[in-house]
Amino acid sequence: MNEYELGIVDTRNILKAIQVHYNSDFRNYALTFFKRRLEYIIKRYNLKSADNLVEKLTNDGSFFQLFLKEICVENTEMFRDPSLWRFLMDDFLTPLIQKSTSYKIWFPEVSSGEELYSLVILLTELNLQDYVEIHASSISENRMDKVKQGIFDLSKMEVNRANFKRIFRDKELDEYCTIENGEGYLNSSLLGNIRFFSQNANFDRSPGGVKLIMWRNQMLYYNQILEERLLKTMNSCLVPGGHLIIGLNERIDYWNSDKDFVLVGENDSVYKKKLS
Repeated sequence: MNEYELGIVDTRNILKAIQVHYNSDFRNYALTFFKRRLEYIIKRYNLKSADNLVEKLTNDGSFFQLFLKEICVENTEMFRDPSLWRFLMDDFLTPLIQKSTSYKIWFPEVSSGEELYSLVILLTELNLQDYVEIHASSISENRMDKVKQGIFDLSKMEVNRANFKRIFRDKELDEYCTIENGEGYLNSSLLGNIRFFSQNANFDRSPGGVKLIMWRNQMLYYNQILEERLLKTMNSCLVPGGHLIIGLNERIDYWNSDKDFVLVGENDSVYKKKLS
């Protein structure tokens, strides 16, 4: 339990300071999630109060980059939900990529990187990596730097290995990672052709002509206003017939998805953008 509990006024003051000094708007993040992360940051950096956090953000521009890093949650593991990755390997990716002249994939929030590395490993095993263009973005440049270095949390190693083994029964995850001086490193050379770019808090930037978006287990962190804004952005950058994959327990049915998307993989939360 956090030792410091923020009030609504405190949270609003922090939001206002971020908006005024960095023109970054976090008002449409889920309030409970955002408040909990602010309380974590106050404790993490030995700040005494919301006022101290506002003062730090106001007077220390470099601290804002740390703030963006901390406001993101490392919530992934390698090949999380193995049934989805089996589906991607056995039924989904190969026929779509082989019949496409250019297959573009976008990760709107690359988070801690395990999801991205899982995909490039899968593409490597399928010999499809040279036919795919991947874009990855995040609100935190520090996060993206960590992903590029391949650093991962060793405490997840056991579950990462178990998930990998459920996908590739005759191989070991250790072929793609090393452990040095107590740190875990995925093979960052796998990311050589990936295009990284920064986002703002409203995710206003997006690549065009995308055929697959991986946006899994993210909606928990946003309110409905930001969710719908993001879905509209994704809908606009997906080509007709392109796919959106979200978390297994997530749905976009409340949105006008009947008009724009059809659910083609109910167990794996795979949506396809309608042709017209």
